[in-house]
Amino acid sequence: MTDWLFLAKSKESDLFELIEKLVLIETPTSDKPANDHISSIAADLLRSLGGDVKVHPQEDFGDHITADWPASAGGSDQHALIVGHLDTVWPLGTLERMGYYEEYGRMYGPGVLDMKAGIATTIIGLQTLKEQGLWPDRPIKILFNTDEEVGSPSSRPLVEESAKGAEYALIMEPGQAGAGALKTQRKGLGEFKIYIAGKASHAGAFPERGASAIHQLALTVIELQGLNDWPNGITINSGIVSGGSARNTIPAYAEITVDVRVQTLDQSELLEAKLRALKPSIEGTTLKIEGNFHRPPMVRTPELAELAGKLIRWSNEFGFELTEESTGGGSDANLTAAMGVPSADGLGSKGLNPHAEGENIQISEQVNRLALFMKAINSL
Repeated sequence: MTDWLFLAKSKESDLFELIEKLVLIETPTSDKPANDHISSIAADLLRSLGGDVKVHPQEDFGDHITADWPASAGGSDQHALIVGHLDTVWPLGTLERMGYYEEYGRMYGPGVLDMKAGIATTIIGLQTLKEQGLWPDRPIKILFNTDEEVGSPSSRPLVEESAKGAEYALIMEPGQAGAGALKTQRKGLGEFKIYIAGKASHAGAFPERGASAIHQLALTVIELQGLNDWPNGITINSGIVSGGSARNTIPAYAEITVDVRVQTLDQSELLEAKLRALKPSIEGTTLKIEGNFHRPPMVRTPELAELAGKLIRWSNEFGFELTEESTGGGSDANLTAAMGVPSADGLGSKGLNPHAEGENIQISEQVNRLALFMKAINSL
């Protein structure tokens, strides 16, 4: 019987060496050369494991990569899907300011939690399974993309195509909050922009000849706030507003960027209809609404719950606690789950402060996650 924790501990040095290598390459989503660089490194590592690696060139983002391993003779036709992202939210230069260092049993650095540790765990885990003759019978597919932090606009078709026919998906995002819980329910996410046109006029001499786009913006923001239904999981946030051209000019233009999150598809359809039905109330102004829901809700289906239950049971057998939670954030698990694939999200790491100062992972827990990942790939 394989001692998965012992095996993981024997790879601790390799694991943190690769985590460090990845963190020291800064990869803000907007920087294509940086993401192409790390994508190339990841591709080479997967090729060294015998994967059939394909590079999917992109114009606006870093190149995405997929890797495939066929089933062994008599193995299952349904593949295991592993998904991770190489991009981070941190701008170039953050590493010099924040550093990469260990303190009090935690490893700190921009992107270490979200999600360079999950990428390294995937690669070292598969490497170890190869070395130990523990590779599973079923096919394996890996997708590493470079635009997840902005909603996977270019990689969504690739995620959905990769999910077709999968038995299950492991999304190597960090676990939820300080507990590092699996995320078994995620909200659907939408982004909408509301453009408001008014009529300019001199604010002192002829204010009555104008129609204020900013006045209409204020009324629309209040109307949007009224659509919030927090008890039922609907959140609407007017996160960015702008408009006007001069202090003494009635503003002829304004816009609002709106973040919308829902728990069910029915809610998304109803809410989108309400957003598109918004009308101006200030005479002389008009509204134009663009955008959509770019991530469907991730619903905790019985199949998804069963997958999470197995991972939680194995973690308990290994002697560490793993739980499950719901979250308002989105990931590529929203896409794989919407394809009907049982998806375990949040397996990659446990730590604190994703997207924030002091981002870190718990060192001892990362070894546990490596053990659980290897057990999952070998046994699911």
